[in-house]
Amino acid sequence: MRRTKMKNKLVSFLVAVCVSVSLFACVPSFAAANKPSFQEVANGIISWKKSDVGSSSDGVLMNGKYLELAGTTPGDWYVIGLSRLNVADAYDEYLAVLRDRVEERYSEPGKLNSVKATEWHRITLSVLAAGGDPTSFGVCDGEKIDLVADGTYNRGKTTSLGRQGINGWIWGLIALDSKRYSVPADAYYTRDDIITEILSRQLPDGGFALSGTASDPDLTAMALQALAPYYNSEKTYTYEQKSIEKTVTKHVYDVIDEALGRLSELQLDTGDFKSWGTENVESTDQVMVALCCLGIDPLTDKRFIKKGNTLYDGILRYRMKDGGFVHSYVYDPDNPSSLPDASNTMAGEQTLYTMAALIRRENGSRTLYDFRSEQSAELKSRISSVENKIASFGANTDAKTLRSALAEYYSLPETERSYVYSYRHLSSLAKAKNIDVEKIAAETPVVESPENGEPDTPLLYFTASDRAAVDALPEKLSTEQYVTVTTLLSKLERSEDFDGKDLYLEKLTRAKAVIAAVQAEIDALNAEIKEKLYPFEKTSLADKKTVDNIVERYNALADYDKLKIERWEDVIKTKTRIDNLLRALVIAAAAVVLIAALAVFVVLHVRKRRLKKRREMDELRAEYENEDSD
Repeated sequence: MRRTKMKNKLVSFLVAVCVSVSLFACVPSFAAANKPSFQEVANGIISWKKSDVGSSSDGVLMNGKYLELAGTTPGDWYVIGLSRLNVADAYDEYLAVLRDRVEERYSEPGKLNSVKATEWHRITLSVLAAGGDPTSFGVCDGEKIDLVADGTYNRGKTTSLGRQGINGWIWGLIALDSKRYSVPADAYYTRDDIITEILSRQLPDGGFALSGTASDPDLTAMALQALAPYYNSEKTYTYEQKSIEKTVTKHVYDVIDEALGRLSELQLDTGDFKSWGTENVESTDQVMVALCCLGIDPLTDKRFIKKGNTLYDGILRYRMKDGGFVHSYVYDPDNPSSLPDASNTMAGEQTLYTMAALIRRENGSRTLYDFRSEQSAELKSRISSVENKIASFGANTDAKTLRSALAEYYSLPETERSYVYSYRHLSSLAKAKNIDVEKIAAETPVVESPENGEPDTPLLYFTASDRAAVDALPEKLSTEQYVTVTTLLSKLERSEDFDGKDLYLEKLTRAKAVIAAVQAEIDALNAEIKEKLYPFEKTSLADKKTVDNIVERYNALADYDKLKIERWEDVIKTKTRIDNLLRALVIAAAAVVLIAALAVFVVLHVRKRRLKKRREMDELRAEYENEDSD
């Protein structure tokens, strides 16, 4: 009986386990069938970021708080993602603030940065995304600021483009090709110089890395993003491959194919990637963007599907309930600001522009970093025609048909040929039949296609609400008004003339100068605290004057500006400690004076008593002497 009961319990348990296993086994399939769309993921990130900067769900992301970050990594990449998703936002305001920041930084010896050329590259891309012109973005010493020239082909006039490593070469090429900018004959670097520098840093395993001999998925993917426009090129490059110290000759497509193979090897079974020992979303983002730049479908390419998991599955692993993305689910010491249980700004921005890359690929738009106007319908039709023909070709396709397709391909404008993603198949078939591809390329006349053109710049008017905003500026200005003043001034300078424009221009110019002075005071206070009070525990009474001066200047600031003073709690603690030391010293000194006074009093009192007694004795003695004389 007991055995029967035990048997029944065991059977019930096993059934329950099987049911549970079946249920859990169904979860991935259910989730896969209900994966959010690219647009839904993008919308979630935007919603999270708006909340992060204190903007309403129906407001702009680029509010005052956000715009204070213009010219920094977290302030620029979201602009790129939003723009490439065609999301309306405060782009004019962003450009105004960014231009001011660039002009300010250009007044310094290192301009944007003495080491990192990528500062120019990121800002170049963000300016283009916001609708600006990076080749004429502000003025320094009476000359226009050309971010493209200064950050790419002429960077070597001040310091090497590769001073920060391969990053400088990669993003320099991406920035240079963002509008297929031409390189002047007297430039420090040619386009081929930059391409060669990237190729030369390929590792023996096929990938790339910032340092060391092990390929990093991030750097490898970024290198592919930069090289993607040259995948169809038949040009060969001869260079020393630094990792093996050997001279090699390769096509760009050779390097790209090897790097793709290495990325496929590095992909985890969960679909994502590991960088510097940590599984993270950003690495997967970069690989996804690279595939989109190369025209590869990241959801169907077998090289990037591991145990049924695509790159997209790998990315979705890091999606949070609030719509944002976590960097990694484990603490990353190399990224201490990123928590394993909270949405992260960098993870969000990279995933956002990755969704933009995916959506743009779906829509047949230009790739993520190609900011040229969209291809005309006529050009798209020509590219599609070549693609369809190549798709039908096989080993048995005759030479005449292949030559015709090659001629059609080379009739396309050179900068548009990279959008024929299947060209390598055509080229391989042609070479297998001993067709001289280079000869066909040289003999085929290019047929230019009409461009859609850039939209006309609309006339700007300084509206009644703009003027009201100027009039409403507080009497005591702080850095809280920086964004407002900067954006209004930028708009006013570009607006149509009107009666009273000069007065508003004068008022805003004066306001900007006042705010700049406040910011200079904030910077000076932070510098003085760091230089004169660090380390705080070693300060003494000798620092009292310095501390009191800093506190006095702090108290003169507006509440908003006070928040920008670093380590203020430590300053207050230091002041309290020094004041207590001084108080103790005063008390000790007072005690010494009191004791001394008491001692003097006692001495004087004793002396007075002695003198009194002596007088009394003298008087008594005198009385006795008088009695004796009588």
